[in-house]
Amino acid sequence: MRIGVDARLMYYQPAGISRYTWHLLQALAELDSEDEFVVFQQRNHKTPLIQQANFRRATLFAPVHHRLEQSMLMAELLRFRLDLLHSTDFIPPLYSPVKSVITVHDLAFLHYPHFLTATSAAYYGQIDKAVSHAAHVIVPSEHTKQDLIAQLGVPGDQVSVIYEAANPLFGPLPVETTRQAVCAQYGLPERFVLAVGTIEPRKN
Repeated sequence: MRIGVDARLMYYQPAGISRYTWHLLQALAELDSEDEFVVFQQRNHKTPLIQQANFRRATLFAPVHHRLEQSMLMAELLRFRLDLLHSTDFIPPLYSPVKSVITVHDLAFLHYPHFLTATSAAYYGQIDKAVSHAAHVIVPSEHTKQDLIAQLGVPGDQVSVIYEAANPLFGPLPVETTRQAVCAQYGLPERFVLAVGTIEPRKN
């Protein structure tokens, strides 16, 4: 089976969805040595993300989140003859005959549209077409699954809850000794607030 993974966003933004995509690719490389994976990277992203016999890097000219993205993707993907494409950034190629699986991380853009730029609003405004076009939808939580069902009418059997691929360094640690070590290392008081995420208005 020839499976495409859209990793173009990784060139532009090293956080969030890009980290998810990176660790997903690493896990797929460990688990699957038989299927062929085509990893689509932005043309200036020169280094292959995965160096393994059944993985190959391919470049696309289609710009991420751009008004020309859909038409360019449809044309560019034809030559790869994919059996399946995983779009990790919500929106698949909507007019491509290639079967697609998408990851919908949340629907914050529907609940808080006032935080979106015009470009983002145009991109995420395709979400209803995306979930209709996709053969299957991956979400990270039961909450997002229920949100998809309620907000967009996606059939429950079309959605799978799969935790987002995380860095293997994350895991259970002894709470008290770890807290003391972190406080000592960073000069923190006994009580503090830890916020993990990019600095954006919507990440209150």
